[in-house]
Amino acid sequence: MRCFIRSGGLTSFGEIMQALVLAGGRSSRMGRDKSLIQMDGKSLIRITLERLIDSGHSAILVMASDEVQESRQKSSAGELAHRVVWRRDNVPHSGMIEALLKGMSDETLDPNEPLQISPVDSPWLRKELYQSLRMNLANDVDVVVPRDEIIHPLHALLRVDAISRELSPMAGPLKQQIQRMRWRAVDCEGLGLGNLNHPGDLRINPDSWRMHRWS
Repeated sequence: MRCFIRSGGLTSFGEIMQALVLAGGRSSRMGRDKSLIQMDGKSLIRITLERLIDSGHSAILVMASDEVQESRQKSSAGELAHRVVWRRDNVPHSGMIEALLKGMSDETLDPNEPLQISPVDSPWLRKELYQSLRMNLANDVDVVVPRDEIIHPLHALLRVDAISRELSPMAGPLKQQIQRMRWRAVDCEGLGLGNLNHPGDLRINPDSWRMHRWS
């Protein structure tokens, strides 16, 4: 594992660690709702929430697509459902950027504190990633994105006020928009950044993930 931390000009944070979970995708390649898939007896939404809570995130907002999905996710999350806030897309499955913008504007989150973005389909992600990103959010940076062989914008740490002004559903994919902002990529290998997209991915040993994903 390696994750590099750059020194100098680092931001001082408050006590709040907050996260926005993007859980309203169609999961079309998987063929079923990824947030409800079980691994080792736990749903992916529960695994995601456990990791965020265990790493110190006290304010967590989950974006679901509609009322039905929200209800199923809450049931799957068990007692953790009462420790987070759920919101729904304005239009079901309207898009990732639309969900991100709605989530960032919610009163649950503090616009003056960094916001950790999280998908629900990275069951092997290590919680050490979050601190590494926070350590690299310098004063001249609005978005920190982890990187292994590629960058992973859905695991970004961002400044809500700055990103809310610049992000637009009409300005292209999230990755391209971030690369036009004040951003930094942080080399993070061995932290489980791979995600699940296809049914065959569920049979992969996490230790061989990188070989499978990039071969």
